[in-house]
Amino acid sequence: MEQTSPLKPKRKDKTEDKYRIAATIAFIVVIVGIGVPMWWKTTTVYRVNLPSSAIQRLSDQPIKTAVQVAIYTQQPSRAQLLITELQNAFSDSDIWNVEFKQLSPFAKAAEAHTPAALEKLLLQAHPQSVGDFIFIEWPRLEDELLLTTERSALMRSDVTSNKLAQLLHSKILQTYRINQILSTDERLGAKSEAPQPAYDVVISVLNPKPRLTHAQWNVALAAQTYIEPFLAQISDISSYTVRTQWKYRVAIEAEVKQVRDQSKLGRHYALQESALPHLLTSIAQNLSASITDKPVINLVVYIAPCSTAPLHIYNSKNEMLTRDGVDAFISPPWGGFIIANPPERVCLAHVNNEPPLAFYVNTNDNMQVMLDQLHKLLDISNEVQMAGVKTVDIEQLAPRRWEYESYMRRSAIRHIATASNTLQSLIKLLDQISYIVIDDNVATAITNSYVDILAAKAALLEHRLLDASALAKRAFVASERGFFDASLLAQLYFPDEQKYAIYIPLFLPVMVPVLSSFNMLRKLLQRKRKEKQQ
Repeated sequence: MEQTSPLKPKRKDKTEDKYRIAATIAFIVVIVGIGVPMWWKTTTVYRVNLPSSAIQRLSDQPIKTAVQVAIYTQQPSRAQLLITELQNAFSDSDIWNVEFKQLSPFAKAAEAHTPAALEKLLLQAHPQSVGDFIFIEWPRLEDELLLTTERSALMRSDVTSNKLAQLLHSKILQTYRINQILSTDERLGAKSEAPQPAYDVVISVLNPKPRLTHAQWNVALAAQTYIEPFLAQISDISSYTVRTQWKYRVAIEAEVKQVRDQSKLGRHYALQESALPHLLTSIAQNLSASITDKPVINLVVYIAPCSTAPLHIYNSKNEMLTRDGVDAFISPPWGGFIIANPPERVCLAHVNNEPPLAFYVNTNDNMQVMLDQLHKLLDISNEVQMAGVKTVDIEQLAPRRWEYESYMRRSAIRHIATASNTLQSLIKLLDQISYIVIDDNVATAITNSYVDILAAKAALLEHRLLDASALAKRAFVASERGFFDASLLAQLYFPDEQKYAIYIPLFLPVMVPVLSSFNMLRKLLQRKRKEKQQ
């Protein structure tokens, strides 16, 4: 039989191989050269570069404040001795850079017969800047030191430098509070928050029984006369919006106890101090006048009905806490509460079943208490007591100048410290979580806050308190805006692990043909190489 030879595989046309190679390369280029970079670009988290290392080093540069203190005495040698001793006392301070200045006696000083006249002459010859302070010797002074309402204190001829240093630390500079602000120990740190840029001050008058208690009061006019001018004087740190409202049929949920006395009514009612927090809780939900994103300071005047009037606050020792005929208390930062008892004649008419009598709420008494409450709620007043030191009472709506400027200095330092901590916490968070978006708005807020912090520190060291206060406030606002920006949460719940878990099942089937094409291309190239060798 005739044997047939085995069939040899037909070689494909060279032109066809070229087309296959070109198509394979084109497919690989499209997938690997265009598809993968496009996927990488579209899935990359947008993150603007930040001065992270510089922000982390903010704590390395301490906050130091320059203060100028002038001393005037009738004997220049005494002033020089006091200055030398005070310089030694403040030489090792990490917080203060105090410059002590001696004011030389002059001819017109002998013509001053009152401390105010002497102070006026001294300030005309040596003008003060914001944050300065001056000690003026006045031999005929009863107390060792007398703090005025301006940037000055009168001192007796025998006062020591230790007493002056103690006054500066405790009252003027308030070193102990600055240490609390700057302390890294949470047990020693200050509990109060940094002043906010804006507040709503809501004055509420509560009349639980309007049909029986005919109280009359133009509270809006009272606020315009007393509260608004006072707040305008302290608007360098925060802005304030004052609103007033009357609330009816809002009773306090607190147990009161009847106490017999020698008044015409023969009794009054006791409200225990321990029940005050529950009292505020019971009325707080009824006080909101509108929805606002600003912190609210509540000032409440409660007109006690005659059925439980007069109402007085008692402590745990069963002692009445009424001061100057007023029962009031504060609860920082919520606000203050004042009990306005009706006049005795009104409640006598109620007891005798006579028609209700109209009466006017005492504007001056209640507004003076509110102003005092605002001093404490805003942390302006200084309650530290010192032996031999007396403070002149406030006779105007504005706070004492030295007290307010101390508040400005303290607020600036608190704003700087808070903004620095906020930025450092945010930078640490952004470095740890790489998939948090950092858009242009967040980056601008962080960078501006960082720049303003440095500028505020420099202003404090250069004795520019007003500039430092404005810069510190701006840094604080910018840091809060950056920290709470909603865009930071855009991909917070879409981490890289989840991204890979979603995209790998999607792209893996696409990559199988790519790998097959690589293999086919390798075989074609190997075959061509063998053909050339043959």
